[in-house]
Amino acid sequence: MKIQYLGTGAAEGIPAVFCDCARCKRSKELGGRNIRTRSQALVDDTILVDFPPDTYLHYLRFNFPITKIKTCIVTHSHADHLYPADIEMRNKNYCANIGKLDPLSFYGDKSVYDKINDVIKHSGLEKNEVQNNLIKVNTPFTADGYTIIPLRAAHGPESTPVVYIIEKDGKSLFYSNDTSDYPEESWEYLRKYNKPIDLISLDCTAALSHIEYIGHMSLERNIAIREKLFDAGAADEHTVFVLNHFSHNGEGVVYDDFVNAAEKEGFVVAYDGMVIEF
Repeated sequence: MKIQYLGTGAAEGIPAVFCDCARCKRSKELGGRNIRTRSQALVDDTILVDFPPDTYLHYLRFNFPITKIKTCIVTHSHADHLYPADIEMRNKNYCANIGKLDPLSFYGDKSVYDKINDVIKHSGLEKNEVQNNLIKVNTPFTADGYTIIPLRAAHGPESTPVVYIIEKDGKSLFYSNDTSDYPEESWEYLRKYNKPIDLISLDCTAALSHIEYIGHMSLERNIAIREKLFDAGAADEHTVFVLNHFSHNGEGVVYDDFVNAAEKEGFVVAYDGMVIEF
C-alpha cells in the first residue's frame, strides 16, 4: 500500500493567506517542505482522500492520475476539505472527454452528502459524471476493491466528521485528520477491530502548542493517542505513525523546526508530496 500526502496544511495553509506572522515569514523564506497547501491524500493512486480547493494545484504539482480516479472519500464538509464548486468541472460543458471517463464517486456523511447533492442539482451533473454516496459510521463499505471503515471524529459536529480505516490485501491505513480524542463509539470499534494497523496518520494542527479545545491535536495529544491506540490493539511496534495537517498558529510548526522534535518521539512528519510505501 502507498500513501501520497498531496497537501498537509490546515485551512489557511502555510504560509497562511493574508498573514505575515513570524512563522509564516520563516516558512516562506525557507520554502521546500515548510510550504503547506490544504490537506489531501492519495492512496495507491486510486483512492482520493478529501477534495480541497487546492485539488487542481495538487494535480498540476504532482501529476497524479486524476482522470482515472473513481473514488473520493471525504472526512467532513469544512471548506478546506470539501470544495464542491470544483466538482462541477466534471460536467460535460467543462470536460470534453467526460464520456470516456468512469464517474467520480464521492463518499461522506450527511453534511458532505448534502453539499455534494447541492452542486449536482445546481450544475446538472449526471450519474455518468459524478455519483454521491451517503456513508454510515462504524459500517464498512467497499470501493475500488478496498474495504473502507468510517469512524466518528471529534470535530465540528455540523460538518459530520469522520476518520477512515482503509484496507486491501492485508494492509491497512488509518487516516485521522481534524479530530482530537475520538468519541467512545470509535474507541469501541477500534477495540473490537483488535488488529494492528500498518500506518496511522494523525492530525497535528497545533504542533508543539498545548491546547485544550476539541477538534484538533498537537504533538502532546499525539503521544497520548498513540498510547491509547496501542492499548486498544490498533497499533503495535511495526505501526508507522505520521503527523499531518498543520496550522501556522501552532508553536514550532515550521517544518525545519518541528521535524526533530517529532522524530525524537517516533513520529514521521508529513510534507506536501511525501510518499510512504508500506
